[in-house]
Amino acid sequence: MKKKVSIIIRTKNEERWITSCLSAVFAQNYKNFEVILVDNNSSDKTVEKASKFPIKLVEIQKFIPGEAINKGIRNSTGDYIVCLSGHCVPVDETWLEELIKD
Repeated sequence: MKKKVSIIIRTKNEERWITSCLSAVFAQNYKNFEVILVDNNSSDKTVEKASKFPIKLVEIQKFIPGEAINKGIRNSTGDYIVCLSGHCVPVDETWLEELIKD
């Protein structure tokens, strides 16, 4: 069985990019993954747009980069951890598969 990947995406007011980011993530050929969105109190529609996808939402009030990632990891169940920012958009459908390839 393929190893599970936890993709942790940090966001703060990323409504401009989050739909493109998540669309590209969910279009991956490698399908054994979960997405944990760690949102830093966004005041725009980031969370509303992200909630249209099957994500796990973790909300934080104060952004400290390492702490945000650690909260995402604590809420993950994967064998691998992949970290993205909400404005990062994978360029093709093999991005995840290539990233974790042995």
